Amino acid sequence: MNKKYTHPFFKISLLSLAVAATAQAYAQEDTVEEIVVTGYKASLKSALDTKRDSSGVVDAISSEDIGKFPDTNLAESLQRITGVSIDRSGGEGRQVTVRGLGPQFNTVLLNGRQMPSANASRGFNFDTVAAEMVSGVEVYKTSTATTQSGGIGATINVNTAKPLDLGHRIAGSVKGLNETNVSSITPAVSGLFSTTFNDNFGVLAAISYQEREYQSDSVEQRRWDWRSRRPATLGTYLPLPDAQGNTINADFYPTQTAIKRQEFNRERLNGSLVLQYKPADNLSITVDAQYSDLQQDGMEYESAAWYGYGNDEQYAIDDKGTIVHRTVTDAGLDFFVNNPVTQETGLSTGIEVDWDITDRSKLVFAHSHSTAEAQPDRQANISRSDLQASPISFDFAIRDGIASHYYNNADVSLANARIWQYDGYSDPRKDEIQQTRLDYTFNEDTWSIKTGVMYTDQSKLIEQYQAKAGTVLQGAYDLVGSDPTTSIFRSVEEAANAGYKVAHMNHAVLGNLAYFSFDPLAFNDWTRHAQTDPTATAIQKDLTNSTLVRQPNWSDITEKTFGVYVEGSKSFDLNGRDLTVVLGARYEDTSIDSISLEQTLVSLTPPPVEGEEYTRVFSGETPFKDDGSYDVFLPNLSVKYDLLENVVLRFAASRTITRPELNDMKSARTLSGIRQGQAGIGSAGNPNLKPFMSDNFDISAEWYINDFDYISIGAFSKSIDNFVVTEASPEAITGVIDPATGRDVVFEMRRPRNLDTKDISGIEIGGQHIFGDSGFGVIANATFVFADPEYDYFTPLGEVPAADAVVGVSDSANLVGFYENGPFQIRIAYNWRDSFIRGFQYFYSSTSNEPVVVEDYSQVDISMSYDLNDNVSLFLEGINVTEEGSRIHGREKNHMYYTGEGVGRYAIGIRASF
Repeated sequence: MNKKYTHPFFKISLLSLAVAATAQAYAQEDTVEEIVVTGYKASLKSALDTKRDSSGVVDAISSEDIGKFPDTNLAESLQRITGVSIDRSGGEGRQVTVRGLGPQFNTVLLNGRQMPSANASRGFNFDTVAAEMVSGVEVYKTSTATTQSGGIGATINVNTAKPLDLGHRIAGSVKGLNETNVSSITPAVSGLFSTTFNDNFGVLAAISYQEREYQSDSVEQRRWDWRSRRPATLGTYLPLPDAQGNTINADFYPTQTAIKRQEFNRERLNGSLVLQYKPADNLSITVDAQYSDLQQDGMEYESAAWYGYGNDEQYAIDDKGTIVHRTVTDAGLDFFVNNPVTQETGLSTGIEVDWDITDRSKLVFAHSHSTAEAQPDRQANISRSDLQASPISFDFAIRDGIASHYYNNADVSLANARIWQYDGYSDPRKDEIQQTRLDYTFNEDTWSIKTGVMYTDQSKLIEQYQAKAGTVLQGAYDLVGSDPTTSIFRSVEEAANAGYKVAHMNHAVLGNLAYFSFDPLAFNDWTRHAQTDPTATAIQKDLTNSTLVRQPNWSDITEKTFGVYVEGSKSFDLNGRDLTVVLGARYEDTSIDSISLEQTLVSLTPPPVEGEEYTRVFSGETPFKDDGSYDVFLPNLSVKYDLLENVVLRFAASRTITRPELNDMKSARTLSGIRQGQAGIGSAGNPNLKPFMSDNFDISAEWYINDFDYISIGAFSKSIDNFVVTEASPEAITGVIDPATGRDVVFEMRRPRNLDTKDISGIEIGGQHIFGDSGFGVIANATFVFADPEYDYFTPLGEVPAADAVVGVSDSANLVGFYENGPFQIRIAYNWRDSFIRGFQYFYSSTSNEPVVVEDYSQVDISMSYDLNDNVSLFLEGINVTEEGSRIHGREKNHMYYTGEGVGRYAIGIRASF
């Protein structure tokens, strides 16, 4: 992997600054007992107060000021918390993993109400929320009866500001953004206005807009097949010739390599409106609406090579039986040009009424309605056309850890370009949640009791729209030729005048590459040509259509949950120290209704080009309706003891659940394309899945040295039952004959099911220290996670099913150094996540039960600001300043799945608050 270090002097300067800061800090011996602070140190103090005062294990992040969150992205701020790791998209934090449990295991709340997800999964996309709109975030790692269920990993509550808390405020920022591999500077602006009337009515309005342009270069090897996964007709081994003509036997075969460049423009708009009214001192009514719109439009250029199992080439293998080189002669090399357009929108509205009935009792009523949509206007996520250079010869090779195809740029010519295929589809999704809760609290001097009810109605609609073209045009037309029935243009010059050309890119991983460049919607011209082709069949003319048509594999899943809880808290005096015990239970009853459609596969017709996909013939749509239900009892206990004046001991035990993915509970089967000589790929859901159920234990000790400094150490254990995993196994479709074998066709069908208990445990350590009045400080934390069972890399191929391993578990660590004194502030943050198994498939739906390993990753971020006065400051932000890239591999290190370049992201701007 090629890593770019474009700023070596800058990195050396950072290291020197860190060393100098530490040296100066240790030289300071004065301490400050009490000090009034603002800015970053004030946010650290606020977060520390939240951690110390909580009954369970809670970590928090607080805004430094209105519109001034510690990081440019909410997910990137969360990764600073002990045990929290993030996944990135386009170089920007998107989803979070807590204590080794992925995004679907974490419940995300906004001002206490559940947030929907525009994904097919339950995982929430944090990049849809502007950090400038957030006043604070709490991460609840242990559960109480009052906490909404669903988060085995954690419950994350995102808070926004309220006008009666702020009073009269105006705040805003303007900044310019730049990525290190693009030349443009894009804007980001935010503004907030808050005011009150008669001290009992307030209005807050906020808006944030960000535009980003980014580019990403990568290489993928999308699946490694191994010998027993090859078609049965080819036997256990396929004898292969090496360069000297000797016969060799290979275990691992490359399936498809792709060289990609993505160029995107990304726009995010967030808006917030909050109305707050206090008609009486003991009554408060808050109505708010939160809106988000994340849009992305761009171009993707891809060079892709497919590999069969031919034996007329030259091969080389390593000592593990992996093909590390092969020659491919007189074949086709695909050049895709894509125009993906994506959009995610969200709208969450809510009302909350807080009534202090007496000095000791309180009643809270809240109702919310929230939606999240992907492709709300059914935009085409992928609209791509494929020109194939054919014939062309190229090599597959693993060079410096990069598994890719390598070709001669001079062999890419419009003269040998064939129109090959078009892919057009849209997969709109809508997640809608209505939630109502009623909470009652009664407090005495040393004890309190809380009780409440909650009703949640969540539905997720997943659709797919697809163009009918598919493989109909494969191999049908040359781009350039003399015969108007078999070619689009008569000459290279004519094709060039129409916008087709051979372009070159300086790919960040592989260097200078030639590729076909053209309008991805050129398929519209191709279809018009096919419609007038006298040699085309009626079926071809009917199917050659770029219009997006709704597919029958949609699903509509509704999940309704009624919950009731009671929780008591009691404080005791033990040896002159406070001992607080919280005991409670939550009961929930959940019902699921699943509606989906299935088309029954009737027959397969051989493709027009040998080795390509069969034409599938389906019968009419068959509706599937199914339902399921379950109820759960979730007890919890937490104990907090002030062992010393500044030392807190905690113990917590609880039972928590995470509900299965809604998409996993659809009833119907989906059967995708199938190629000659290969098994097909299919999937189906299971509406009777039971929720993941985890018994959790936490114990920790925290030493609060002063208002800013602390040291903590803790251990946790989770025993997770009903673990859901999706596995693939061969299934014959009775009565549908595979023309290549004369027997029933076989599909690799992926189905989710519940498994036995999995155990996850870990140790968390953290600390924070400010070095006297020097202005220097440091934050450090680390999490070590252990899973049982772990995947055994030494187990022979195929003997251990994928389900036997817990995925996503990894260690992580953070180190933040900062200086804040007077008008100047600087922070340097280092984040590291160890390697982990992401799953047992990479690109395709089928799985060979071989692991997909994300390699360890580290990132350095910086931020600096200078206060011009009490109201206005200038700032500079840098994300991934060392431009670290990422890599994914399989069982062996050289089984590369993905290698991507690292890109730095910078912003400079001005912020004001009045």
